[in-house]
This record gives sequence, C-alpha cells and structure tokens, in this order.
Amino acid sequence: MDEVKLLYDQIETTFRGRSWHGPNVIQVLEGVTFDKARLRPLSQRHSIWELVNHMNYWMIIALKGLNGEDVPSPKGVEDWPPIGANEEEWRASVAVLERTVNTLLNSLMGFSATKLEEEVPGKAYNYRVLLHGVLHHNLYHMGQMAVFR
Repeated sequence: MDEVKLLYDQIETTFRGRSWHGPNVIQVLEGVTFDKARLRPLSQRHSIWELVNHMNYWMIIALKGLNGEDVPSPKGVEDWPPIGANEEEWRASVAVLERTVNTLLNSLMGFSATKLEEEVPGKAYNYRVLLHGVLHHNLYHMGQMAVFR
C-alpha cells in the first residue's frame, strides 16, 4: 500500500472505521447532546463543540494546501471558531465536520505519492507532514472528546 492510500485509510478509520485504539470520532460524538457538547468539564479546557469546530477548521486549512493555496497561520477566533446556541447548530457542526473529512478524503484519491515530498504553499514543510499532522491532530482531539464525554 502506498503512503497516500495509507494516510487515506488512517484518516477514514479514525473518523468512521474500526480503530485499533478504540472508538472513532463518529462513535465518540454519538449521543452527545447540545448541553453536553457546550460544557467545559475542566474549567479553561475547550468543550467538545469547540474541539469539533477546531478539527474542522484545521482540515479546511489542510484542504487549502492540497488545492495549492497558501496555508495561512490562524489568529485567535479563526483557530477556535465560536460555537452555536442550540441543538440544531450543534448537529450542523457535526455534519460540517463529516462533510469536511469526506472532502479531504476525496482530495486524497487523486493525490500522488511523489507529491508528498513537495512543499505546502506558504509553509516550510511538505504534504507528508501536513497529512500526518491532520491525522495526529484529529486523534489528539478525539481523545479529549472521549474523556469529556
């Protein structure tokens, strides 16, 4: 299996597949209500909802790089988008996260292994680092959400 296919598989598995480490992102978010999603269980730590929006933001940033756009450095609220005010907006945030991961996976379908060595526009690292970073970032925050749940 080439590295792009492996990255595709790992990103997909951590979101909706049978993960070796335990529940995937979708399983962790199952049954999380608006009230639970907005709680800050550890004082200044982020809520589940903030983590969902933050994960989505960074996958969008990765997509920009995959599409040949400059990858910006986030500032403040961009990195931690605000949460909504009701159950429908919570469900919408989860749906957006699912759409974004699907878009990212679709982008990887046509991605070549040789391109992994190319530098990401606007950054001093290559696509391999970017994609592994997305995978690790999502796993890190998924673990936080699992604990908060």
